[in-house]
Amino acid sequence: MYGVVIPLLLLVLINTTALARVREIELNLSVKVVNPDCHTEGYEVMLVNGQHPAPPIQVTKGDEVRITINNDPDSDRETSIHYHGILQIGTTEADGMPLVTQAPIPPGGTFHANFKVIDQTGTYYYHAHSGTQDSSAHGPFIVYETDEDWPCATGNDNILSTLLLGKKKLHEGPYAYDDERVLFFSDWLHQDQQKRLEYLMGPNFADIGVTDSFLINGRTVYDPSTLQNDDSCEGYSAIDVEPGKLYRLRVIGATTFSAMNFTIAQHRMTIIEVDGVLIQPYETDSLLVVPGQRFSVLLRADQPPEDSYYISTESVFTPDATSNGVAILQSIVPKMFEPHARKATVPAQIPAPPPNTSRQPENYLFPEFRPVYPERHNFNSPPDRTIELVPVDTRMPDGTVRWLVNGRLAPEWSPSLIQLLQEMHQVRINNTAIEMNAEGRGDGFDDGHQTYPLMVDEVVDFVIQGTVILDDGLCPAHPWHTHGMVHYTIAHGVGAYVHARDKDIRTYPTPTAKDISLIYPAPPSTAAPGTPCSWTKFRVLVKNPGLWATHCHITAHMLQGMRAVMEVSPEQIPVLQNNDHF
Repeated sequence: MYGVVIPLLLLVLINTTALARVREIELNLSVKVVNPDCHTEGYEVMLVNGQHPAPPIQVTKGDEVRITINNDPDSDRETSIHYHGILQIGTTEADGMPLVTQAPIPPGGTFHANFKVIDQTGTYYYHAHSGTQDSSAHGPFIVYETDEDWPCATGNDNILSTLLLGKKKLHEGPYAYDDERVLFFSDWLHQDQQKRLEYLMGPNFADIGVTDSFLINGRTVYDPSTLQNDDSCEGYSAIDVEPGKLYRLRVIGATTFSAMNFTIAQHRMTIIEVDGVLIQPYETDSLLVVPGQRFSVLLRADQPPEDSYYISTESVFTPDATSNGVAILQSIVPKMFEPHARKATVPAQIPAPPPNTSRQPENYLFPEFRPVYPERHNFNSPPDRTIELVPVDTRMPDGTVRWLVNGRLAPEWSPSLIQLLQEMHQVRINNTAIEMNAEGRGDGFDDGHQTYPLMVDEVVDFVIQGTVILDDGLCPAHPWHTHGMVHYTIAHGVGAYVHARDKDIRTYPTPTAKDISLIYPAPPSTAAPGTPCSWTKFRVLVKNPGLWATHCHITAHMLQGMRAVMEVSPEQIPVLQNNDHF
């Protein structure tokens, strides 16, 4: 669980000191049976280093990170690891997107991901990007501004050191705080991962369904009434805080299809970070977190310390789901000469969670956010061109369901796109596809490479068009993620996007750099499946040569084809200039 301070867990991962500039990390992936919600049985899933969630990775801005990924010979499945939100500047081959930037790692195989964290700080995470493994093989990835801003560098580990050294604040940008904690949200199904994958990709797929449990820091209780005689159940996660201190809560949305709205009883939160980008303080009593999204909020432990406080969640956009995602915020007072308590305890008699009173969000906050360091770009100006992506879920002749984007099935490369491009040697951008798109005579797709080519220094708007899904008339939400690049959401609307009519609409007064944008849902209708129902537009200031996936971060949708690859100035990709094959 992450009610503990991160560095203690990292001792098993990093053979370095906080002052070193190279982080050596080893991730060992294997299949295990786990039971995080105290259900009657556990389920077989992929884990990192045998832990759920995976151990956190911590680095400092500018560090060189060397990660060795080992896939257990007995895992019986391929795998890969993506560092979600890390831009991989100059290292597209380390992005971890299987069949795009690398071949999947086979059982018994090893992959080395070497990259620098350039000009980024904040809250990220890493997760498997193969099959449905991201529901369990996942953990925080935290980037600090300086080595002195790691929690272990405060000198506050116990009262004696505090008396001798004084209290030292942690910092990022204009913000200072006493300590930090992680809230890692994930969802859990009572089903083995391989069986889940077979269902999603097979002819019996009907709908995604609802999650069985919502986990906070890897734990919850599926049925509290069964716990009286169960000593093996760890219960709810406990987040320990010291009275009066100001905490940075790093909130990570590692769910695979659930959007979570959460509150902390009798506490308000101040949002200061979205997707690794600092924003001006925004106070709220509840926060919506969609798959792939991250936030930081400041929270003052200013309530009576003799009480504990529920962290409660509700499922948003899935009205049939009842959330059991609960954790406990509780105060502790460290003892003289003893280390600061790293693991809080849950009372022996675990109380039933209270009814969830968090409000359904009336708006999604994001249009109101203002970045601390705004991008010097006029977002009211026209782009060089606009790419519209229209995903439609379609029942195929074999009975399976696939998402077609602009009428195309998601391409599959073998062994991977980066290896195929490397073998071509003379890689050049498809200027024809770009020029036709700019003239409104094509959607910008390169049929040869099966990608959307972009050029460095272009300004490109992407419109993601939501459509009515099969069978039930719903217009669902879709959290879209861009690998290798940030984007700026500038507008959204209901119905069909019509470029001549909607090209100048701006509904975000102060666009903020993000890597997840929500395609907003719309009320159910009787419209036919595939009918446009909502849209979101985000702008990319193209800067980073590479092969970058963009996709819905609902895992089922991505696997079924709601994805594309942006091929950015391939002639400038460093690894493609190397004639040595992988």
